Amino acid sequence: MKILYSMCSWGLGHATRGLPVLRRMIKDGHEVTVYTYGRSLELVKSELKDDARYIETVPYPSPYSDKPGFACRFLKVAPKITLLIRREAKEVDKIVKDGKIDLIISDSRFGSYSREVPSYLIFHQLRFIAPYRLAIGEMATEFYNHYLQNKFAKIVVPDYEENSLSGDLSHNLRYFKRENIEYIGILSDFEKMDVENDIDYLFSISGPEPTRTDLENKLFSQMHLLKGSIAVSLGKPGAFTKEVRGNAVIYSFLEKARRDELMNRAKMVVSRSGYTTVMDVAEIDKKAFFIPTPGQTEQLYIADHLEKSGFFHSVRQPKLKLDTDTSDALRYKGFAPPWKTAESIEKLFKITGLSK
Repeated sequence: MKILYSMCSWGLGHATRGLPVLRRMIKDGHEVTVYTYGRSLELVKSELKDDARYIETVPYPSPYSDKPGFACRFLKVAPKITLLIRREAKEVDKIVKDGKIDLIISDSRFGSYSREVPSYLIFHQLRFIAPYRLAIGEMATEFYNHYLQNKFAKIVVPDYEENSLSGDLSHNLRYFKRENIEYIGILSDFEKMDVENDIDYLFSISGPEPTRTDLENKLFSQMHLLKGSIAVSLGKPGAFTKEVRGNAVIYSFLEKARRDELMNRAKMVVSRSGYTTVMDVAEIDKKAFFIPTPGQTEQLYIADHLEKSGFFHSVRQPKLKLDTDTSDALRYKGFAPPWKTAESIEKLFKITGLSK
């Protein structure tokens, strides 16, 4: 089968959670075309190499910022996103016809659908969380999302219907019909390894600038408060560097093999509360402490939801006290998934008709 796999390029999370799905498709003998942009495109190319075809698309402007005023930014970028979606839909129609595509799976790209072939949307944020949980704001964003997504055969949510990680981002919805939503479980590119847990803390620093550097500076200013071994990923692709500083080993970035190893060796992961990172931690049964990106309402909500559910501790960046916060985080139970990525992929393949 010829498959167009499209993914949003807001951060690398959509790309990393798509990799196990893409690898399985390729293993099963399907012809895959990846449709994305920027760092996401480069990451997938570096992992899949010549096993897939690649087409670059345009990025959607993000409504997120570290500054207040989400509602105003959303209203400002929504018309531009809508125009880009229409342009994308025309381009996808041409790709489908020229490439004789049989199936489209889109991770959070609303214009990647076709009336000619079955089209499925992977998406965990069916509503945007408004500041202060303003009902009218959340109703507006959910209605907007529903308007954009109703052209897909199904909305596939990488979460569980019960005991969820995403909470109100993809549950308790007003406009989406339940029969149009499939909850398949988490998607993660990590695999649990049987290794010694000899790293006390893994700092995974990621996200757009300047907030990425802000977190780096904040963590480094308090790192001396922690006892035990520390590994740090700065999330800065480019020339690889490794530096030993006191009880910490600092990497400029981690390629997949080293990333998987260090995450498995770590007793606790300290990171942003991006949804893909949350799924990664759940996949390999790790304790975690989350510091949501300032101004990103999705991360702020997820961190609060996980805290209230008793899964993981979190704190706002200005209030960070690394020694006491990491100690508090050890008391949280973590998240025990009812099933993991391998079974989630089976569910996705059954929904989309890819199962053999």
